[in-house]
Amino acid sequence: MRVMAADKGVKLDYLDPLASWVPEWQPDDMDDAMRTYLERSPNEFFQIAEALGVETIHAIGTFPEERYTVDFLTERYAALCDRAAESGLRCTLEAIPHWGLRSLETVWQIVKDANRPNSGIVFDNWHYLRHSRNDALLRQIPPGVITTVQLADGPAELPPGRSLIDDCVYHRQPIGEGEMPIEEIVTLLREAGHLASVGPEIFSSELDTLSSNAILNRILPGLEALNLFP
Repeated sequence: MRVMAADKGVKLDYLDPLASWVPEWQPDDMDDAMRTYLERSPNEFFQIAEALGVETIHAIGTFPEERYTVDFLTERYAALCDRAAESGLRCTLEAIPHWGLRSLETVWQIVKDANRPNSGIVFDNWHYLRHSRNDALLRQIPPGVITTVQLADGPAELPPGRSLIDDCVYHRQPIGEGEMPIEEIVTLLREAGHLASVGPEIFSSELDTLSSNAILNRILPGLEALNLFP
């Protein structure tokens, strides 16, 4: 995989996602496909990260809501950062609204209280807008803490009859094809110093049917229109 990436001039930067950094990590709404995708131990995850030569590992909280206290999660996340440091890796943490670690507020509290130099936050505008938008908090988080920004479009509100997890995994849209205020969010992120690394994360059953070139043609115009790095 490293050779395939290198042949295309690509450096593999981070490995995503690690769910088993807490003991009872399986969510209530997990199907077999998602279990297969997530079911690996931290040791296995670190072995993969080291073999691929990545720089960052990405943790998410798939456990049911209220399974753990914030203090417990902070302790476990700090330990994960310490283990990552042994391999020269950074850790990032992401909020996902349909599982246990739902809000940017909680993720920032954990990262701040863990106080590890190799730690950061992944910010996903879809998750941010689907849970609880808090622009004041985004302005308060120090530059450099949000290390990765992921962008996708979609309806302004969750459509009736559609679950959050289905919306997340099957119905995201290329930037500019939906109703989310992405340009507004990107402007805020730029002003707050949070645009170190930006790219699309568009889970879509529609895009899954297209070739890689067709996908690129769909998503590139919206990304270019944002003028991410003027």
